Amino acid sequence: MAPHPAPGEEPPADGARRSGRRTVAAGVLVGAVIGLTCVAFVVQRMTAQWSEVRDEVADASLGWVAAALVLAAAGMTWVAACWRRALALSGPPPALSQTVAWYYAGEIGKYVPGGVWPVLGRGELARRGGVPRGRAYPSVGLSLAALYLAALAFATVLVPLDLAEQSESPAALALLGLLPLGLAALHPRVLLPVRRLVVRLTGRGGDVVVPPWRATVGLVVAYVPSWVLITAATWCTARALVPDPPLLRIGIATALSWTAGFVAVPVPAGTGVREAVFLAASGLPSGLGATVAVGSRLAFLVVDVLGAVVTAPALRGARRARPAPAEPADPDREPAAARP
Repeated sequence: MAPHPAPGEEPPADGARRSGRRTVAAGVLVGAVIGLTCVAFVVQRMTAQWSEVRDEVADASLGWVAAALVLAAAGMTWVAACWRRALALSGPPPALSQTVAWYYAGEIGKYVPGGVWPVLGRGELARRGGVPRGRAYPSVGLSLAALYLAALAFATVLVPLDLAEQSESPAALALLGLLPLGLAALHPRVLLPVRRLVVRLTGRGGDVVVPPWRATVGLVVAYVPSWVLITAATWCTARALVPDPPLLRIGIATALSWTAGFVAVPVPAGTGVREAVFLAASGLPSGLGATVAVGSRLAFLVVDVLGAVVTAPALRGARRARPAPAEPADPDREPAAARP
């Protein structure tokens, strides 16, 4: 029987290799199970939602539907590119192609019940691609917060332009109150004490960089064009059905409904919640509003699936060429980026 290594010694090389192979095999198995589960939920979601809208879209203009898909793809890719900007706030950013591939592959997880899956999916893909854990996972959380704060900022700009119709959805417009609260929550004076508490309780998290507030606000602003594109895609979906859908109302309803769906963490991709808020805020007749909401969701679902397929080669390339991870920060020292 092989002798046990003394304390502090390295295990035999063949044992280390066997352990490494078992770890890799377990990771592949878990990843395959999660991936198949995501595919099952996506197929179920697409089937259910297509049955809801197929009669209404039978006479839809295919040109406007195609425009909606193109604009949806542009909006989601812009979101992915802004995630790279979030990663750059804490260190060297990965290649844009890698970031976009990680984004689309991780986004499939949002169709599984539990809002944590997009964070785990994207964060784990980035970590496996060579981004240190202390940067990968926090960057996803920061990017999601910035994305939906940008949605609220976008809606806040549109609301004064549509004063005559605001009375139709006061409950939905109350979501705008989350904007100042969310921006305040991302200030270093809030996040640094939270980080210190986490380090004290868990012994982890000292390598998480808290960016300056100006940089965080800049990230929020960078996400605003994505909401212009997402609104345009939703408007094109409505335009495929009716000749003159209200642009401002659809913009407000899109931003608020996506935010409400994000806040509804246990619901897969905010299904039902997003449609209800869109219907309340859009000012469209109930039948048309429901069709636009579900049809728009179906368009973005198609984009998520196609995006994951198209960017798969870049995802494989990222796994083959992993950059060296950065050294963790000293947990007892606040990084310069954390100063307001």
